[in-house]
Amino acid sequence: MNKAVFIDRDGTLNEMVYDKTHGILDSPHNPDEVRLIPKAADFLKTIKKCGYLAVIVTNQPGIAKGTLTMQTLQAINARLAALLAAEGGAWDHLLFCPHFPVPSPVKNEHVVECECRKPKPGLMLSAAGKFNIDLPASWMVGDGLNDVQAGKAAGCRCILVTKLKIEQVERFFTLDNCQPDAIARDLMKAAEIIKAVK
Repeated sequence: MNKAVFIDRDGTLNEMVYDKTHGILDSPHNPDEVRLIPKAADFLKTIKKCGYLAVIVTNQPGIAKGTLTMQTLQAINARLAALLAAEGGAWDHLLFCPHFPVPSPVKNEHVVECECRKPKPGLMLSAAGKFNIDLPASWMVGDGLNDVQAGKAAGCRCILVTKLKIEQVERFFTLDNCQPDAIARDLMKAAEIIKAVK
């Protein structure tokens, strides 16, 4: 069986973007907004050298909300792939959830309760079936507690990438399945943790 590192996209591989309309940090809404997180390509190169598949798993609710089209999402992913490739990095597979749960002010075929929107593990379970992945031998790496919850639900080890101090993060760990196996201040520290586990 294969082993994989499942990786969140927004806030983990690429920078979040300030949305002036809603006053929040959000995913890029066009390819020009895509900026790499420092060392993202090096992280991908490192885990692949360690024998892991690099599998991106990302929530993209903009599809359901009508703020993002499939064509634009493909262009954003292509831009991210090109930036990573320019620094020698690449992923093996990318899976995304286009859904947003009800109730929602928008109504379309993507506004549904699904099994793939993190913190549910559906994207990872789907990848495991398609690519013969041994989930207990695999990792989930992301910047959000929903990433940790998804990884735990799938049976993976989890790394939370955050610059917050441990005391700031610990208050969230009373939530179900929010205790990561490790906390890393950046992607290269996450890579070191993965490399150290045989």
